[in-house]
Amino acid sequence: MREMAKLEAVEKEKEILIEPMTRIEGHLGIHAKADVSKRIYADAHSFATMFRGFEIILKGREPADAIWITQRICGVCPVPHAVASAQTIDMTYKVTPPPMATALRNLVHLAEQLYDSPLGCIILEGSDYSQALVEKFNPEWWREAQKRKAERVDVHGYATIADIMTALNPLTGSLWLRALEVAKLGRDMAALFGAKHPHVQTFLPGGVANAVTVGALETYVAMLARQIAFSKEFIPIFDDLLDFLVSVGYEKSGARPAHFISYGANDDPEAYDAKYENMSGWGEKRKVTPGVIINGEVVTNDLVEINVGVREFVDHSFYKRYYAGWEQQIPRVKKDPLGNNIAKEHPWNKETVPEPGPMKAWESKYSWATSPRWHDWRNRVGGNITVVEAGPIARMWITAKSGKVPESTGRSLKFSIPKATVAGYKVAEETEFEWKIPAKPNTVERIRARAYYHAYSAYVALNQLLSVMQLVKQGKTEVWKSYRRPRDGLGVGLTEAMRGGLAHWCVMRDGKVNSYQVITPSAWNSGPRDDEGQPGPYEEAIIGTPVTEASEPSGWQGVDIVRVVRSFDPCLGCTVHIHVGGRTVLQEIPV
Repeated sequence: MREMAKLEAVEKEKEILIEPMTRIEGHLGIHAKADVSKRIYADAHSFATMFRGFEIILKGREPADAIWITQRICGVCPVPHAVASAQTIDMTYKVTPPPMATALRNLVHLAEQLYDSPLGCIILEGSDYSQALVEKFNPEWWREAQKRKAERVDVHGYATIADIMTALNPLTGSLWLRALEVAKLGRDMAALFGAKHPHVQTFLPGGVANAVTVGALETYVAMLARQIAFSKEFIPIFDDLLDFLVSVGYEKSGARPAHFISYGANDDPEAYDAKYENMSGWGEKRKVTPGVIINGEVVTNDLVEINVGVREFVDHSFYKRYYAGWEQQIPRVKKDPLGNNIAKEHPWNKETVPEPGPMKAWESKYSWATSPRWHDWRNRVGGNITVVEAGPIARMWITAKSGKVPESTGRSLKFSIPKATVAGYKVAEETEFEWKIPAKPNTVERIRARAYYHAYSAYVALNQLLSVMQLVKQGKTEVWKSYRRPRDGLGVGLTEAMRGGLAHWCVMRDGKVNSYQVITPSAWNSGPRDDEGQPGPYEEAIIGTPVTEASEPSGWQGVDIVRVVRSFDPCLGCTVHIHVGGRTVLQEIPV
């Protein structure tokens, strides 16, 4: 009888463990359970298998060192760390960069976004929908794709959906190989004003260490023209592919509520002054609008309100639940510079104290990732703590919905990229794009938003170049402002990496780092359950996802799990400390 009961349980439930998750940056595992009869995933746990320790490394150092050290958190997306850290130290040191310095920071940041979106969509995510994988796991899709005409063939040249899938084959596909070229081009653009990439060397408190030159601007313009030409084919290709996936019923994959966070990006050079007291104003002038959305509706666009609402929980993470000074009722930071109360779970009051334990203890601690959440502390929509998602879909949704930029219609983001005649590309004329807010976030729409964000980044970069030229005409070519470092200081830098909202927080005492905290986009998305048992975004998106694999349950390998997770484009860090049993292994992962 016991053996029969065990057999029935196996038939009802299929357990899948994917560790490590490949084709991502860093170390991630997924544990999931599928309901065999319903062919859906009924439960999931996301767990990071590494400890980075950068926040501990920074304690006691000169705060400005963080600009170079924190970039080593990630070799894929170092520039957003440079931006967030430079802004944090600007604020901590009370120095306002000249407008030209802000514009040059923007150009470096935008260049990285342009390299990172085709890397994510095509190299890391597109392979999941390549001929090699679809023919193996979803043969019915493949047969239909061979018959389905690509609606936008006149733009991109791929006659059928099957042709697009074949072009996505790793190492051999034409689209896959072109993505490598475009990604390299974006890195080269970042190096023009960053000196190198990855890990740019020109960002400083108070500005940058690289003057603007005509030659560098001309080279950037030429490279940007190629990015623009690529976008005009990139988006139609992915619209055709993703529309096909919706037509075969994949819209239920990775679906979760429309809860988002974005800090916004690309400051107005004339508005940004690095002062916390003015952050609400200069934040709303960003070309990517900051905001929090709950149930599809905008709750706030105020960067101060967004910052104060950040919470970080460690109930299911390998860290001690320790908040600096809170046990003695003397928190490190009791109020922000505007007098708003700062919670004990806010990063300004957090201490990173590792506490390793058994792996895969799902009811206890099971991940090195923490559980960031956002608290509606002004009680605009009920005062709850919400599991919010970060990423291109959050940026596009918030910017489109909020009406803070001229390109926002309230239902979409509409913009045009100009004529660009570039050898090897089919479309030269000016092209209008409109990203429309989808019915709900899911696997398909996360990828679509990432593709459209490439075009929007190119559009913003072009306009930023025009701003730089205007500054040159006005004689505003200063790129750095001298300062005297104060004894104590408090700072926060809020920006967007490709994968979503990135923030750094610094508390300076006696001229040294008393506390430095970082919450990365993949921390927002990959975290485990919180203190209330709410799943993190990866976990929540997997739960309810249908199993599309054609094989019998005994042969299921979890391809739909990895498609969901890769739609978020995970990035868990490059230089890592991996805890193995009773010892610690130091390992640098090559990028």
